[in-house]
Amino acid sequence: MPKSTFYNLPDDKKERILKAAKQVFSQTHYQKATIDMIVECADIPKGSFYQYFYNKDDLFKFMFKGIGVAKADVLTEEMDKFSHLSFSDLMIRMLMKANEFETKDYEMIALKDRFLKECPQEVKKSILMEVMPESVKLFKDMIEIYIEKGDFNADINADIAAFAITSVIINLENYELKNESDHGEVLRVFLDMMERGLKKTPVVNDIKL
Repeated sequence: MPKSTFYNLPDDKKERILKAAKQVFSQTHYQKATIDMIVECADIPKGSFYQYFYNKDDLFKFMFKGIGVAKADVLTEEMDKFSHLSFSDLMIRMLMKANEFETKDYEMIALKDRFLKECPQEVKKSILMEVMPESVKLFKDMIEIYIEKGDFNADINADIAAFAITSVIINLENYELKNESDHGEVLRVFLDMMERGLKKTPVVNDIKL
């Protein structure tokens, strides 16, 4: 994470540094992106960089986390507006919104590609460890909405359910397609199974159906 001196910078300078980092990382192979390139693009002395960040990886992780926070805000708004939908329908809608957010400009698409294909494993793992709890919290909040509505069992473990959903989404591309047409179909099948498992079992004459 950034050093305290970065947080004390004027907002316009912080934005300039992050904008420069986004530009450099999106246009250059991760291993070839250098601090020299970033400081030149940001128009700051190289010595200043080390007052704000420990290294290139530190800056990349902070920048990626900022993108994740912005995306979470968009998804939370979507969740609040469309919680009347079924759980799986709302999940699909939110994931489509997430994809729309990630593909809204070339730099965002390129950054995701760098993260998936070029980012060192230790950096990728560190980023996932920071962003995954945010995703788990978002999906837990969503599950609890359906518990409050009476759609889901009140005694389910929302933490584990949210963790399972997050884990599947993160690793979805690793699933080897069999009879499915694409990974979107795989996700839909998984979400339908999750919804059936989480739903409150109807009771008629004290007998569970």
